[in-house]
Amino acid sequence: MKSLPNTLEFGTVRLPASADGLLHAPTALLQLGLTVPVSDWTTFAAQHDLHSPQRDFGVGPEATLHPDEFARLAFVLTTPEAKRWRKRAQTLLARAMQGDVRLSAQIAERNPDPEARRWLAARLESTDARRTLMSTVARHGGEGNVYGQLGSISNRSVLGTDSATIRRERGVKQTRDGLSSAELLRMAYVDTATERAIQDHGAHGNTAILRLHEHVARRERHLWDAPLAPQAG
Repeated sequence: MKSLPNTLEFGTVRLPASADGLLHAPTALLQLGLTVPVSDWTTFAAQHDLHSPQRDFGVGPEATLHPDEFARLAFVLTTPEAKRWRKRAQTLLARAMQGDVRLSAQIAERNPDPEARRWLAARLESTDARRTLMSTVARHGGEGNVYGQLGSISNRSVLGTDSATIRRERGVKQTRDGLSSAELLRMAYVDTATERAIQDHGAHGNTAILRLHEHVARRERHLWDAPLAPQAG
């Protein structure tokens, strides 16, 4: 498989990468302070349990590293360069634990798939809409299992099933991780419309809140399923 001229960027580091995301091993190893001759690659790969297939970067098939393998080497090698990569990893972990949105933006921008970036935007929109709804429900007397019931109504309306089924069928631990961009945006709309309706109607208590949410969910489902009427002209 011949590589396209892709590059994996990490800060100021630029590593040649194949079309399927595998790193050019000789260049990547230089970043870790190693120079491994081609003749020694088999021994080195066996020693460090490396199994990525070869790719053609322009001069014939060459050894590659999966990013996971590169990261693992950074934590087992004792070179000064590997130690610097471990320091970078510590910084990234700290930023991730603090919810640094700039880190999220940098990661998203590095992804070449436009649909993946749209999915992330929809995921954030859906999460924010759900948090806003839950906060409004609490202020309007919602309590107990009403929060789970709200989610169940949304899931049944938008997805046609429950969260447990979605997680099992789509192989995810969190329901939203398994939803498409369209499904996430539909969930965001249902939650946002319900939150607005609760405030506009002054709904108070579980029964009134759930009744409004069911109405909003049915309306959204009808609009989604209804065919677009042809325009005159």
